[in-house]
Amino acid sequence: MRVVVTGASGNIGSAVVAWLTARPEVRDVVGIARRVPPDDPHGIGWRAVDVGAPGAAGALAEAFTGADAVVHLAWHIVAGHDRPAQERTNLAGSANVLTAVARARVPHLVHLSSAAVYSRADPGVRVTEDWPRRGVPGSTYSQDKVAVEDLLDRLGADLPELRVARIRPLAVIQPAAAADLARLALGNSAPLAHRIGRLPLLPLPAQTVTQVSAAQDVADVVGRALLARATGAFNVTDEPAMSAAVLARLMGGRHVPISRPLLRRLLGVTWRLRLHPLDPSWADLLIDSPLLDCTRARTELGWHPHHDGRLTLLATRRAVTTATPRQAGYSKVP
Repeated sequence: MRVVVTGASGNIGSAVVAWLTARPEVRDVVGIARRVPPDDPHGIGWRAVDVGAPGAAGALAEAFTGADAVVHLAWHIVAGHDRPAQERTNLAGSANVLTAVARARVPHLVHLSSAAVYSRADPGVRVTEDWPRRGVPGSTYSQDKVAVEDLLDRLGADLPELRVARIRPLAVIQPAAAADLARLALGNSAPLAHRIGRLPLLPLPAQTVTQVSAAQDVADVVGRALLARATGAFNVTDEPAMSAAVLARLMGGRHVPISRPLLRRLLGVTWRLRLHPLDPSWADLLIDSPLLDCTRARTELGWHPHHDGRLTLLATRRAVTTATPRQAGYSKVP
């Protein structure tokens, strides 16, 4: 099996590449990244392609030719203060990838979507893959994920022979990516988190409940979907669901109950001051993203989580303190 992975150098991409290169069924893995990483412990082939660039569809189609499957992971998670750059990667880039899949006649596409495509559910309700997917209003991350799934719908209608799987995790973390995750979430505050190793206060509405996914567990679902040539959507997350108070303890601090409107106002002020890259809609995304029922991945792919979400979050938080600011690449928020 020959597999091409876009976004192969990222948080999830590195876990997917590790999974694929450990399987005897996979004879060839090609990684697509805007910048080829200088160190590659897995020894895969690499192509330097910016998926959002004009003309990228041609370069991608060349890389995809002869592939048994493409895994699409390339994504600009946080807009920060540059929404056009996010749209360029997420919307134009995904359109280029899908165009290239069609041109190269790739038989199987596995797209990393997100639980952020789901509409709001009542607190504590676990949703299955048939839950309405109109996303979280106002969240650019959520709306981009919904838009790309709409593109997949149209591609599937045009190419019924193409097998398409959609993987929908909640927040994906791993200790190896702790520095990058801290920079994405905390921006200019990341060096402080590095020094003190914890988040002293976590202001969140008391009803907040969420889950996290270890990158390796997400990679396991991606890999199983590839080997099974699976189609359709698959939820993936680790247990247990965590309350705001539990999240605060795991982050080394104290939960401060706060209303959603006040949290949004605080995020808005600190975002406009460029203290971090998370705009107020990230509060809505955290609060409104529903809990996931992963029965389909378990029954159809034989998947089960290997990680406890609490331990993964704790290990990731502790890993922030082990990287120097230089290694972490901490810088001013753009």
